[in-house]
Amino acid sequence: MTTKTSIPTDALKQFRMRVKGDVVLPQSTNYDETRTLHNLLHDKRPAIIVQASDASDVARSIEFARAQGLEIAVRSGGHSFPGHSMNNDGLVIDISRMTNIQIDPQQRTAWAQPGALAGDFANAAQEYGLAVPFGDAESVGLGGITLGGGIGFLVRQHGLAIDHVKAVEVVTANGQIVTATATEHPDLFWALRGGGGNFGVVTGFQYDLVEVGTILGGALLLPATKEVLEGYVRVSEQAPEELTTISFVLKAPPMPFLPEESVGAMVLAIFPCYTGSIEEGQKALDPFRALATPVADVTMPMPYASIYDLTREATQPKREVVRSGFYQQFDGETMERILEFVAAAPTPFCAAQLRPLGGQMAKVDRDATAFSHRDANYLITVIAAGETAQEDGSVSDWALRFWDTIKDRRDGAYSNFLEDEGEARIRESYAAETYERLAEIKRRYDPENVFAGNQNIAPKAMSAAA
Repeated sequence: MTTKTSIPTDALKQFRMRVKGDVVLPQSTNYDETRTLHNLLHDKRPAIIVQASDASDVARSIEFARAQGLEIAVRSGGHSFPGHSMNNDGLVIDISRMTNIQIDPQQRTAWAQPGALAGDFANAAQEYGLAVPFGDAESVGLGGITLGGGIGFLVRQHGLAIDHVKAVEVVTANGQIVTATATEHPDLFWALRGGGGNFGVVTGFQYDLVEVGTILGGALLLPATKEVLEGYVRVSEQAPEELTTISFVLKAPPMPFLPEESVGAMVLAIFPCYTGSIEEGQKALDPFRALATPVADVTMPMPYASIYDLTREATQPKREVVRSGFYQQFDGETMERILEFVAAAPTPFCAAQLRPLGGQMAKVDRDATAFSHRDANYLITVIAAGETAQEDGSVSDWALRFWDTIKDRRDGAYSNFLEDEGEARIRESYAAETYERLAEIKRRYDPENVFAGNQNIAPKAMSAAA
């Protein structure tokens, strides 16, 4: 296969001389490696990939793409479920080499480039007992996880990743490099915190850091029954804010700590993160342990950054189909459907992910950022994955049938967990007034929708009077 786009030789030569980073073309030896995404379902072939080294490279790439009529995609960690990190026949601005992280432990701030991975940032901040609440996987790039909101292991104690962003360096559609803060380009700053990649290419974030040293983490596996799920809901709602759990209903995979006879059994795998004293953390977990005799309990004190070790295997690249939504209630019928479908999962990599929310996430005013669903109580995600193309049909069929049975109870969407599901689902990510404000800001900063390779919010049309 080859791309269909032809770029004039002279224009390409001049462009390559102007950028400091590498320019990867279909004939380059590293082309296939560079275009590979985390979700292996997507096999896209861009005309040109620019491995940018700094904001100037990004600006020149935008200018070149617009001059040549090339669609733009932006890649940091490459974790976009619908494959928006790459495109066909367009130009990809690959910022995965922009990985600089600078920690100021005295001021408790950090400056990081968007290609840095969450795990690398966590390790760098851990040296000082500090952190930013990113997601649940070490391999995601800071760019994507932050711009969509950032729901992770610290969400109940410290809120979303965007709640700790103090400044954003961004290259706009006209190639201008600007810094957006609460006082400088405040409308853009508001939109970048939850509005995704619609408004420019981010080249740097300044974060406030929070104190997180040793946590109580690990894994607690319970038998997956309706009674246990009902208890999990009850206990989660009563848990202190210092405790965040991310859990999975799945068939237990082989694990070093799991009895052989339990492999393949239906379990509720609870991954806790308690940020207070270890003694109080044990007390907070006791009600979960009391729900049923644990299949395994390997909870223990650990450095916060080590929590990513527990999810590393589950987040390896696969062929994934995902559906997700926010829920106000996790009711009995939803529990029954989860148990029914997970029991019939076509591969070992199919699961339902459950995230009780609340806490600090809910205490930030909904209008403070572009992330609207502050009041959501749960985030429920159908995860369907396989390792071979032969499994694609059964995996997709299972995910969509599963989703059809629980989707009507949802109350909103998380843009970071959307696939290509249409404009209506994108709108679900925002309150109506938030979406309208984002569309207006999009019109001002990107009126031609240059940055359309994302969960796209189209620029608001200008009225005849205007």
